[in-house]
Amino acid sequence: MLASVLLLAWASLAPLEESQAVATASSTPAPTPAANAQDTDPTQPGVIPYAPAFFAAAQPSTALDMITRLPGFTLDQGDSARGFAGTAGNVLINGERPTTKSEPLEDMLRRIAAPTVERIDLIRGGAPGIDMQGRTVMANIVLKRTVQVQKVVNLQTYVYPDGFLGPVLELEGSRREGDNALEGSLKATRDRTDNTYDGGVRLRTNGDGVPVTKDALKGYDVFQNYILRGAVQRPLLDGKTRVNAKLEYFSFDRDVTATRVFPAPGRELHGETVEDWAGEFGARYDARLSPRTDLQLVLLQNLERETYGSTFQTPSLFVDYTARTDTGESILRSELKHRRSDGLSFEAGLEGAYNVLDGDTRYFENGVAIPLPAAQVKVEELRGELSGKAIWRANPKLNIEAGARLEVSRISQSGDTDLAKSFFYPKPRVLATWSPTATDQLRFRVEREVGQLDFGDFVSSAGTETGTVDAGNPDLVPERKWVMETAWEKRFWGGGALVVSWRHAELKDVVDVIPINTVFEAPGNIGDGKSDVYQANLTLPTDKLGVSGGQLKARFSWAQSQVRDPVTHAKRRISGQTPFTCNVNFTRDMPGGRWSWGVITNCQNEERYYRIGEVRTFTFEQWLEGFVEWRPRRDLTIRTELANWTSRHKTRTRVIYAGSRASGVVAQVERRELPFEPYLFVKVRKSFG
Repeated sequence: MLASVLLLAWASLAPLEESQAVATASSTPAPTPAANAQDTDPTQPGVIPYAPAFFAAAQPSTALDMITRLPGFTLDQGDSARGFAGTAGNVLINGERPTTKSEPLEDMLRRIAAPTVERIDLIRGGAPGIDMQGRTVMANIVLKRTVQVQKVVNLQTYVYPDGFLGPVLELEGSRREGDNALEGSLKATRDRTDNTYDGGVRLRTNGDGVPVTKDALKGYDVFQNYILRGAVQRPLLDGKTRVNAKLEYFSFDRDVTATRVFPAPGRELHGETVEDWAGEFGARYDARLSPRTDLQLVLLQNLERETYGSTFQTPSLFVDYTARTDTGESILRSELKHRRSDGLSFEAGLEGAYNVLDGDTRYFENGVAIPLPAAQVKVEELRGELSGKAIWRANPKLNIEAGARLEVSRISQSGDTDLAKSFFYPKPRVLATWSPTATDQLRFRVEREVGQLDFGDFVSSAGTETGTVDAGNPDLVPERKWVMETAWEKRFWGGGALVVSWRHAELKDVVDVIPINTVFEAPGNIGDGKSDVYQANLTLPTDKLGVSGGQLKARFSWAQSQVRDPVTHAKRRISGQTPFTCNVNFTRDMPGGRWSWGVITNCQNEERYYRIGEVRTFTFEQWLEGFVEWRPRRDLTIRTELANWTSRHKTRTRVIYAGSRASGVVAQVERRELPFEPYLFVKVRKSFG
């Protein structure tokens, strides 16, 4: 029914007679659009406006195409933590973050047609009326206020070597005029993941390196995903209100067969199933209380039910694990912004939230129930946050932002565990930006960050394929850290930028894995630590190098950390941290604006996780892909990608110790290597109106 209504609304969208032009200005500051990247607005130092002319050679179809070409900018989707403040990505739309937490920024930007974009402001260090969310760089997409009607059909498919097709169908429709907007979309996907493979190998050796078993692995999975979205924005009570809703269904099935080839024939079967229903409702009201004071109210509601099942079978053992999880989040937030003068503004916010997780897990071996600690638990959180900050433009070259958030929460557990805890954390922040020249900028940030507890860590879980069980831990406390970040940015050649940064964190109560009793292990706090991340981002236009229409974007990141291991008491890297990552992307827009091509690569990287009796290391080989995009008409784009040229393998190595890792005696090493073949992606995007 919902789908039928959406399709009728989409089909009825047609250009209407333009009403009288809206006299009010955009809700965001409007510097003069500039095609040249160096033409900053003298009234807003640190804000670089990019007009559509800057992207003209690329003939972008969507706002995402424009964002990916912004010099010195890397898209960040944001944080999935509970709450609304502090979880936003680094892209705003008309100066505001979207009133949703369940939709990736990338998907939202794909639905904004490039012709509807008036300009994109790159905000470095802060600007009046812009909430930087503690970030040093933000992009603000400013949409045209004239009538913009858009109807789009996206038809795409993944083509795999074995002939499997992964189709994706998207229908999008929108009409925008000033503060009036109507949007809707329907997306249907049926595809597989990179865990579908044939030719995988698993080798187990003993502590002396002598082979014990060898298995040939074959895995197959498929998922389905259906998403229905809609939004309405209208003027209301001398302001504007926006209401959005989303309904999503997801299902997943995986089967893995391990065929024993050494020392004797045998077989293991592993299966997983997931079914997930999720819904979101959001509402936002914006009003200008006076020429210098703005009010914003936000209401957000998320509900989700996930049912998970996992089995493991050998001739002598059958393991069955099931988990049902109901989650909900209700948020109410108010924010007041006051511009005292052109160089000084204040902001205050108040947020309240109620979060709940109701989990039920069951574990059986050969039909016999195995009791798990904290298997049936309901976790509830009441949380409030008061925030305030001041933004001071000391002079045209120096901008300072200072503020704090005060968070108070109470988390209670019932069921197998009855416990309640209260927390209070102040989170101060200072951000300073200095622009000594028109092309150089130094940024500095100091902030106390407080992590959020994963409610899933309060409930027991099991991995049937690895034979491990994690108990729930009711005694967890949030991880906290003091973060100091500094960055230097150099702009050159009109569209070139080099950004070098260093981020240092002093951590307290790091969350990792601890022994919960003599049988199980669980997520827990292991003490204090520290972390350093060094990063270099380069945007290089290649016209001056003799390659017209080219842009090279490269990002390199080096990370190191230190924490005291709770088992061996030796210092080691924090679990899950990747020591080195890189991404290099070259795109060339051919003369005439009809053709573009490019190549993308990600370097090999690894992640390591420490458990009580083993160490797991995941290694991902280099990724390489290329694309060609053809735009025969302004309203038609055809894109073809050949991905995974290198047939990247994923390897998991488990070093299993006799007893705990403190013994230092290796009992077994398991190495599992999974291949993933190249695949083709074809997308056709047709817009109407």
